Amino acid sequence: MFRRRKWVAALLLMGALAAACTARAQTFNLEENREQVADLTGLWRFHTGDNPAWAQPGFDDSSWKLLRSDQPWDEQGYKGYSGMAWYRFQVILPAQHPPLTLYIPELLTSYQVYANGRMIHQFGGMPPHARAEFNIRQLIPIPDAVLARGEPLTIAIRVWHWPDWAMFEGGGPQGGSRVVRIGDAEALGTFQYLATRESIWDESASGILLFIEVLAGLAGIGLFLLGPGEREYLWFGLSEVLDAANRAVQIREIFQPVGIMSNNALEDCLRLGANLFLLAFLFALLRQRRGWLYWVAIGSALLGSLAGIPGELQWISLSNWVVAVETAYLPFFACVLILLVSATRRGDSDARLLLLPFGLDYAVDYLGVALSILVYGGATLPPWLFSIYSRFILLAQWPFPFSEQNAADFIFQLGLLAVLLLRFARTRRDEQRLANEVEAARAVQQVLVPEKVPAIAGFSIDCVYQPAGEVGGDFFQVIALPEGGVLAAIGDVSGKGMPAAMTVSLLVGALRTLAETAPSPAAVLAGLNRQMAGRSGGGFTTCLALRVDADGRCTMANAGHLHPYLSGKELSLENGLPLGVDAGAAYSETTVALSVGAQLTLLTDGVIEARSRTGELFGFERTLLIAGRDAEGIAAAAQAFGQNDDITILTLRRESSARAIHLGAAIPSPA
Repeated sequence: MFRRRKWVAALLLMGALAAACTARAQTFNLEENREQVADLTGLWRFHTGDNPAWAQPGFDDSSWKLLRSDQPWDEQGYKGYSGMAWYRFQVILPAQHPPLTLYIPELLTSYQVYANGRMIHQFGGMPPHARAEFNIRQLIPIPDAVLARGEPLTIAIRVWHWPDWAMFEGGGPQGGSRVVRIGDAEALGTFQYLATRESIWDESASGILLFIEVLAGLAGIGLFLLGPGEREYLWFGLSEVLDAANRAVQIREIFQPVGIMSNNALEDCLRLGANLFLLAFLFALLRQRRGWLYWVAIGSALLGSLAGIPGELQWISLSNWVVAVETAYLPFFACVLILLVSATRRGDSDARLLLLPFGLDYAVDYLGVALSILVYGGATLPPWLFSIYSRFILLAQWPFPFSEQNAADFIFQLGLLAVLLLRFARTRRDEQRLANEVEAARAVQQVLVPEKVPAIAGFSIDCVYQPAGEVGGDFFQVIALPEGGVLAAIGDVSGKGMPAAMTVSLLVGALRTLAETAPSPAAVLAGLNRQMAGRSGGGFTTCLALRVDADGRCTMANAGHLHPYLSGKELSLENGLPLGVDAGAAYSETTVALSVGAQLTLLTDGVIEARSRTGELFGFERTLLIAGRDAEGIAAAAQAFGQNDDITILTLRRESSARAIHLGAAIPSPA
């Protein structure tokens, strides 16, 4: 059984071998399957000047010079030549070929392409309307109508080279990896796509910096919108956005045809705006007065922008244009560095953090400009200096290609972002501390300002206290006298917020103490004035103090406060100086009789100064009309008109002895 299986297996193996011997191997046809694209690197006919006849296929160009198509003409005996020139070459076509396309990756400056005497493409502007544009990869379809079966294709390229570029770059094809090709449109489209991807990769560093600048700009503007009072965030954001726009313009010229002069003018305007906003940001951030340093920098930036106009109008060469602009900007950068150095010496941490990135970026920028002018001007650099220049162009390939200028710009952005984040963190910390202080002051004020007036026999007392903010600068006190009657005071501290709230706390504490030792209104004001002496900080405090005895005798003294109203009519009192202005100030007293049923109304200027949306004041006349209302009615009228300051209203009405004493009413809480 085992031997039979071996025999069957042998037959099967032999059959397989026989089948393999008779099968035909796969055939690869290099002629049919290869990409139909020809590399046009080689010798082209070249002639300076201009003649329309040179486009014709029958023209005899045998006397023309032969130049290599992978080198510009300045490297082949035409150094510094600008103006018109022609190239000619022929392409022998196969009998069968796909639709043809000519691929020109870069050719300086403007040019026209002729196929068998017919113009099929133009890039840029040709004389008499010459216009220089940045070159990009061009795919030029060749119409079938211009082709003659069995005849070679004659290509003629008419070139105009911009004089401002002639001193830096030679005209014609630029060579290197930028090879001119002709052939199948689809294949050449792939070449163009790959070349574009390579350009995108080469610009990775600029693209990342553009992304950082856009994010930083939007963050700065967003922080300003959250806190409109902090304008340094706005200046920072606008500077970053304009820098990003300038970088985007520079990147665009690599992928899209743009006019050189208009593009440079746009870059100059964006640079000017970015630098002006940067200057405003630094002065606001470092809290510097806008003195001579600021205005010298402004003048330098404006002069740098104006210096570009002769170049944009082509009155001067491109190299002289660059020199003029960069020289005009030198004082601007010097002023920025002086500002940072002086602030660093004063111990400003933000200036210390910015000094190195700014200094490095400016130094690299100007060194790169100087080396570029030397190189393109034809100067021969020593090897060590040429090595530095090479690093400006390409410092490293990993993780993506970047230059020294890219590295300096990145460090510059890191410094700006670090300062912005630290500034934001400090601001938030200060705001939290201020919020805690305000909360503490409000808690103290709630203790010192009574939540309800006391119940005093023979009097009906109402009060409304409505601060405009978290804490107010108004104050009042109502104190029952041991022998019967009431001592009351109302006042207003100039200013708002924490300083006013702290002053109120001091005054209320002193007022309660004085009420026990010196219950007469004049003595109370004199004591408060001594307490405030030297503590007003340039502000002032008004106060009205009064004492009403059980028999209705009302004694009042005034320290610059609004006059009171008796039964809807204004009382005229002698005004003394506001508290804290003069430590030796004396206060006189005025005495009136408060009859049963009469109402005494005391208020602060928050009622008088209520303002409508149109800017109209509530005023004294309207106040007089409502002075006879209760406290809540007066406050409601002022608030409805438009409150923009603290409102405090105290009304005191004398009741008949037969009526029940008034139980202390709670002060309406702020709405």
